[in-house]
Amino acid sequence: MQALLLALALGVAVLVARQWRPTPSVSGRRVVIVGASSGIGRSLALEYARCGAHLVLNARRREQLEEVAEECRRFPVSVATVVGDITQRATQLALRREAAARGVDCLVLNAGAISVRPIADLWAGTEGDGALGAGADQATELLQSILEINVVAPAAVAGLFVPLLAQSRGSVVVVSSVAGLVAAPTRALYSASKHAVTGYFNAFRMEVARQGIAVTVAYPGTVATALRRSAVDLHVRGGLAPGSEAGSLSPGDCARQIVRAAALRRRSLVTPWPYALAPVFYAIVPEAIDYLAKRKYGFG
Repeated sequence: MQALLLALALGVAVLVARQWRPTPSVSGRRVVIVGASSGIGRSLALEYARCGAHLVLNARRREQLEEVAEECRRFPVSVATVVGDITQRATQLALRREAAARGVDCLVLNAGAISVRPIADLWAGTEGDGALGAGADQATELLQSILEINVVAPAAVAGLFVPLLAQSRGSVVVVSSVAGLVAAPTRALYSASKHAVTGYFNAFRMEVARQGIAVTVAYPGTVATALRRSAVDLHVRGGLAPGSEAGSLSPGDCARQIVRAAALRRRSLVTPWPYALAPVFYAIVPEAIDYLAKRKYGFG
């Protein structure tokens, strides 16, 4: 018990000390943001523009992306856009070409998708092998879809940008989720993808460090965005996504914290700060964290 209390005290002390460190300026830095049309990505674009960074923005939705770009141009910065699905190689290469022409100091990987169906619903089917097989096919397709955008695309883009970032001794910022550290009911597919992101970019960080590239993985808790309402499997649940948004972060607050963590070249950011204790308690008393997660998502 004494060791646990000491570990918690040290953890709180580190968190407090980090808040007192001055934030390096990002003015004039060249930042590429993937998934910039809404939510955290939009707020990141606006925060970087406010801080004086030059931007290359990517998203699938042209109209929304151009709206964000125009908002960013209110500040004295340059803003370019690359419209396209980041899971497609053509879009990945187009984004790299645009960044290579301008130079890049920071790559922000924010595009992502979520799933919200319980396991029982994912694999449900009526009697008969045909119906059961169709249910399994649908679940497999959803898993492949969410892995493609949450894991495969960020890994591919980061790999393509390594030579550019090595030139500037720049950084990669990955917007993950607390679900990449601690699982929760109805988030099995999402949590699987975010755990994969954690593993991949922890290994990636070790390999690119010798090229002077920093890697920051951000793990936000619940953020007040439309992400849950755009879940890949939401249509089969009558438009209702389980889970509480109580105590959620605003996208603006989340973006400011991510920009600061990236500027400090921190290894990771877990926000809000109480969530930083979740992995510690999960390692020591996992049943307690399971209990809290089940209550939040209606499985208590």
